[in-house]
Amino acid sequence: MEELVPILGVIFSLSIPMVVMYFVAKMVINEKNRDKEIRQLIIEHDMDAERAKLLIKEKRDNNSRYPALRWGCLLMGAGLGALAAYFLNMSTKSAFFYLTIAFGCGLGLFISFLIEMKLSRKEPPVEE
Repeated sequence: MEELVPILGVIFSLSIPMVVMYFVAKMVINEKNRDKEIRQLIIEHDMDAERAKLLIKEKRDNNSRYPALRWGCLLMGAGLGALAAYFLNMSTKSAFFYLTIAFGCGLGLFISFLIEMKLSRKEPPVEE
């Protein structure tokens, strides 16, 4: 029984991401099919533009405004957290080692948020 533990660990560690990717892909395909059906119904029923806009939701990607800044601050925070854990002589087997890295990541994301807010105040608003 004990020799099955590593095999089951490998199977589960590989199958869980596959199942997640399957359901995410299924969700995206279903959403695209639903949007296609709504557009076909709009065309078939000769709906005016104002009512059609209410049915079709516009996808806005507000999170991708400064992705390099966000990733840079996140990785810098992780590196600083690992550096702090190293200087505090924490073992990698300790949970505090990973908590220190996670704290650094959170701090990096918070700094990224503050910088993004400062940059967004300087930019003129985009008119739609």
